[in-house]
Amino acid sequence: MSVEPNRLVDRAVAAYTTLLDGSGSPVLTDRSLQLQLTRQAEAVVRVVATAFAAFGTPTSTLPAPDPSEAIGEQRAKSGIHPTQSLAAATLMFEALFPVLVEAFDPPTATDTVVALGTALQREIQERLAVGSIPYVNYLLTKLLSSQQDERSRIARDLHDRIAHGMGAALQQLDLYDHYRSRDPVRAQAHLATARESIKSSFDSTRQVSADLWVRLGGESLSQSLASYLESTVPEGTVSEVTVDGDEPGLADEVAQELYLLLREAIRNAVVHGKPDTITVELATQQDRLRAVVRDNGCGFDVGAVTAIKIVGGLASIRERAELLGGRAVITADPGCGTTVEVQLPLLDRTAESLGRNRW
Repeated sequence: MSVEPNRLVDRAVAAYTTLLDGSGSPVLTDRSLQLQLTRQAEAVVRVVATAFAAFGTPTSTLPAPDPSEAIGEQRAKSGIHPTQSLAAATLMFEALFPVLVEAFDPPTATDTVVALGTALQREIQERLAVGSIPYVNYLLTKLLSSQQDERSRIARDLHDRIAHGMGAALQQLDLYDHYRSRDPVRAQAHLATARESIKSSFDSTRQVSADLWVRLGGESLSQSLASYLESTVPEGTVSEVTVDGDEPGLADEVAQELYLLLREAIRNAVVHGKPDTITVELATQQDRLRAVVRDNGCGFDVGAVTAIKIVGGLASIRERAELLGGRAVITADPGCGTTVEVQLPLLDRTAESLGRNRW
């Protein structure tokens, strides 16, 4: 190569920055992330240029510090989806390959150009793979946390609703035995109360069982949500599911996870909000899906609840949204109801959309 290494790096970084600025992605145009990416580009250029320093023939590369894992960990904690890293890697190759080829003087043979492209692609992909590992760990942590929240909710339901009801029934049956011979009329009243408690516990058991069955089957997301509202919302509470535009064809695992998320929001509204009205809105907006659960119940102080409780319904909703590559915003005021708004990217897998239609 005929170009001095630092000049070569400057050219490559400038070309890469230009492509990042023109990507249209709010993430890839972020200056702090661009600084990480350009440092990666500099390291890649130096490794590949060193490998081809001797007349275009690959030589053994010198070990270079690889910040990929640290960068990947930081991106994971910031909730940056791996598709952004893939988009950045694609743009890196597009920017660096021409710069490296032009650095050869005189022009190199086809075989050398192919070898150069292969080495560049391999170096980028290896760093991309290393940087993806922390995101996998991040997803596993979130998944385990979400599952634990679900188990805790089921445990609370079993204790508070079912065990409590059965305990009350046993107490009424004891009272029935006590009054059976002394006061038959009073004994029958206690027996009737016991029957009601057992029936209520049985209904609660069926509801918990239904909550565990999360497959949508042949129903669409909106149909499943409507069915859940019908079986869950108390009599006298108005509920409705509306769909703005065509309902998107989500992958089964995405639809089921989104259903769980929205179901949790509905359940919170019923149990804690005591509203007169609950509405669920689904809308497709260009490259994303917007889902909103809204109620006119008692509301609450989101900041205060979040400060004292880092697990439970609110955390579960946010974590499930993040697992799907989206985000959830919860707004509420005491006495003014609650709104849970979820936005998810609709995955467009065309090359043109990479880095543009993602968070």
